[in-house]
Amino acid sequence: MATISDVARLAGLSVSTVSRVINKSPHVSDKKREAVESAMNELGYVPLPAARQLRGSRTNTMAVTIPRIVNPFFSYLVDAIEQELDEAGYSTLIVQTFGRAEEELTALNLLKNQQVDGVILCSLENDWSVINGYCKYGKIVLVNEYLKDVDVPIIRGDQYDGFYTATNFLFDNGYKKIAYATGRKTITIMKKESNFDADRFAGFQSSLSDHNLGFNYDWLFTNAHTAEDGKEIFKKIMTLKNKPDVVIAGSDEVAMGISQEAEKQGIKVPEQLGVLGVDDQPASANLRIPLTTIKQPVDEMGRKAARAMLGLINGEEVSKMQICKLKVIKRASA
Repeated sequence: MATISDVARLAGLSVSTVSRVINKSPHVSDKKREAVESAMNELGYVPLPAARQLRGSRTNTMAVTIPRIVNPFFSYLVDAIEQELDEAGYSTLIVQTFGRAEEELTALNLLKNQQVDGVILCSLENDWSVINGYCKYGKIVLVNEYLKDVDVPIIRGDQYDGFYTATNFLFDNGYKKIAYATGRKTITIMKKESNFDADRFAGFQSSLSDHNLGFNYDWLFTNAHTAEDGKEIFKKIMTLKNKPDVVIAGSDEVAMGISQEAEKQGIKVPEQLGVLGVDDQPASANLRIPLTTIKQPVDEMGRKAARAMLGLINGEEVSKMQICKLKVIKRASA
């Protein structure tokens, strides 16, 4: 393990100067401060008292990053992670990033300073080149990511197969004109297993192709996240001359908005417009017209992520890629 003397030697400065930098003394030039910080990063040096943790003891605390806790997918994912960690005697520290790279670094710096034993990242905000630099400080597990050639466990759902199966389900139930909604601002066409959203759209398109159909871009709705967005999608559908007969809504919240607005305007679901949600939120089964949806394996993913982290902490061999199946839950809306 690197010492303060090693840092001083690499930086070409005295131990006392390094100490002043560590203690955030104002009486250090920017040039010397940068030299010390660069040497610390290169050597993986962690100042006391955090270094005590590196000598064998643990904090019995894990950090988990999510974009926002109010998003039902992430709240249930965290619940599953936390239950599994709690059973193993660990506490969980939740860090909401709000989509900001600097907030994700806050969690990773907890790892660097040995305030947590590991970090489970549920949505990446920084490039892997940045995150990878923190692996030398402790254990990292990724959830829902598609990175290749990384030496950390990744737990994700099989989005391609899930959306391929769901689209086939719609065809099997008599639908022919299928609209598609996504939370992304644009759709990126990429080969299979390259990207979360691209995999979803690729599975959808593969099913269309198997049924000798192409995609109608008038039926593509982007940047859809909320029930209000779903209501706007329904209004746009009603302006089209060639209307779809079913919508893959991208999330249960968007699907609920579509169904609510359809009912408000006297359009029958599913007779005149089918609606397929994604996630299988608890509320989706209790609507006046219960929502047919694509169930994400949230509980399974959360528990596997926690088990992977515990395995790494205990020095066990852990599979680097763990893929969970999605499935269609048939109810009344499609």
